Amino acid sequence: MNIGFNTDIKYRDEVFHIQTEDKGKINPTIETLVYHSGEILLSKRISYGHLLNKPDPKKKIKEMMKNQHDQVIFELKDGKYLHLLSMDTQVIEDRGLNEMVIDYLNQSDSTDQES
Repeated sequence: MNIGFNTDIKYRDEVFHIQTEDKGKINPTIETLVYHSGEILLSKRISYGHLLNKPDPKKKIKEMMKNQHDQVIFELKDGKYLHLLSMDTQVIEDRGLNEMVIDYLNQSDSTDQES
């Protein structure tokens, strides 16, 4: 099992913790987790089972870990995962689609009549 990577980055006034680890030979997977405010925003996994029977796979696994870790950091800085921050939004008004369409149409009628 390889030692993992941990990186804290600040992006748009938000702090994210990126952690990449080797799950070991029993579960030959590299896992990268992105945390924000103690919660997991993203989990990315890749298997390396195909490398276990090759000579000295440790170096290749370490390279895969570093590549995945760096890729997730790049994607985060590029804004790819910021949509995940809005997952805790609350419903302010619980109306059905029909009600919203009727309200929209009524608003459109009143603006047309004012013109």
